[in-house]
Amino acid sequence: MGERVRGGMKRSKLKCFMPFFTLVSLVIFLTQPSFSAEKIPTKIIVRVTSKDAKVIGSGVGGALVRIKNLETGEILVQGKQEGGTGDTDRIMGQPHKRGEKLYGTPDAAFFQAEIPLEKPTPVEIYTEAPLAYPHAIQKGSKTLTLIPGKHILGEGVIIELNGLIVNILSPSPKEGLKRGEEVIIKAEVRML
Repeated sequence: MGERVRGGMKRSKLKCFMPFFTLVSLVIFLTQPSFSAEKIPTKIIVRVTSKDAKVIGSGVGGALVRIKNLETGEILVQGKQEGGTGDTDRIMGQPHKRGEKLYGTPDAAFFQAEIPLEKPTPVEIYTEAPLAYPHAIQKGSKTLTLIPGKHILGEGVIIELNGLIVNILSPSPKEGLKRGEEVIIKAEVRML
């Protein structure tokens, strides 16, 4: 019988603390959005590459990179990928293992940004290249969700573009051609 009284006393104390606990929980819940409104800098690296080839570098004008918030349409950041084309032997000559660093070498071109985020944000990363050859420009994009404070560095986000740069060497566009005349075309063709 004494045990029942003690159990009853514990229950009554618990009943007294329940409203207090509920009030504290409610205060924490209601003030949480003000804590999450703080923008957290989030770093991201983007590398634009040519299909089955190397990084698109400054030698062909680099690449435009634009990161847009998919919920609002706001452009969060925009810039240009510049630098070298990467380690040729590593990219083109050696077999690759999953997770191995391929493009993230010191001389390889990249675009890096720091975006202040207050919540997980779905984005589109859009790119076009090679900027020095407008007639050969290719476009590509990727979507993903950026998490505040979760940086995407190292290899970064890789966007691969298909295409070739074709420059006609002869005949020149200014040369007139006669109907029925045999024409020899010389062109320079290379990867992006």
